[in-house]
Amino acid sequence: MVKPNSTTAILLDLDGVILNLEYDIKFWESWLPDHVANQSNRNLEEIKAEIQAEIDIQRGTLNFYDLNYWDNLLNVDCMNIIKEQEEKCAYLEGSYEALQRLSTLKNPMHILTNGDPRAQEYKAETQNFLEFFDSIFYSMHAGYSKEEKEFWALARHNLNLDFEDAIFIDDDFKVITAAAKAGIKQVIWITPGKNRVLQNGVETFPSLAELTTAIT
Repeated sequence: MVKPNSTTAILLDLDGVILNLEYDIKFWESWLPDHVANQSNRNLEEIKAEIQAEIDIQRGTLNFYDLNYWDNLLNVDCMNIIKEQEEKCAYLEGSYEALQRLSTLKNPMHILTNGDPRAQEYKAETQNFLEFFDSIFYSMHAGYSKEEKEFWALARHNLNLDFEDAIFIDDDFKVITAAAKAGIKQVIWITPGKNRVLQNGVETFPSLAELTTAIT
C-alpha cells in the first residue's frame, strides 16, 4: 500500500474499526429483545425472531441504523437501553493508541458512519475520540447509507475530498466495495483473523493498530 502524504485524507468507520462492535451486537441480540420482552410480557425467543426478521429486511437501509425507527416500531427508547450499558462501550485493542499515532501525521481525519447520530455522539462523549478528528459525516444526515453511491458523492462534496488522495478504512466489505466503486483510491478492510493480504483486490488488516503501524 502507498503511505499517506501530508494531504491524504484518512477516513475511518467507527464501530468495528475504532470501537468494539460487540457493544452494538449485544444491543441487537440481547439488550433490545430482553427489554421488549420484559415490557410486553411476551416470549423472548419470539421477540428475538421478530427483531431479526426486521433487521434482515432493513439491513443496508437508513431504517436499520435509525434508532427512531426502532423506537416507534417496538415502542421502546433505544438510547436509554444503550446508556444503561455504557460501561460495555470500549475501544478495540490498540485502536486508541493507533489514533494517537495517526494524529501525529497531521492529516485530515474524518469519521464516516452509518450509525445513528445520537448513539455515535453518546459514544464520542463517553470515549473521547473527537479530539483526533476534523468531523463526523453521518449517513443519516446525508440521506443515504454508505452502501449507496449517493453517500460518496455527498461525502466528497461536503468534506472537500480528493478521492485520489484518500484512504478509507472500514470493517464492512459491502461498504468497502461501494467506496472503491465511488473512486476512493485506497480502501482498507479491517477484518480480524486475516493478516495483510488481498481479498478480492482489497487490502486487509486484522486491526487498525496493525494498519497504523504499517503507515506511520
